[in-house]
Amino acid sequence: MYTISRDSILIEVLENAPQTAPFFNAIGMHCLTCVLATDETIEQACAVHGFDVDDFIEQVNSFLAQQAAQKG
Repeated sequence: MYTISRDSILIEVLENAPQTAPFFNAIGMHCLTCVLATDETIEQACAVHGFDVDDFIEQVNSFLAQQAAQKG
């Protein structure tokens, strides 16, 4: 199962788990393919957008775990 961490690079998350894009959009990260996305960590992106990184990681990883469980 794919999971994210504080150090995960934004574009890598989207390449490995494109279904997570709505989570980024929901907290104001609408420029998911901009040049910063190739170098910015989840922690940095959350800080810029004023969102708690631990809460974000928990939400996304929970979603990914549910998807993995459904696939069996």
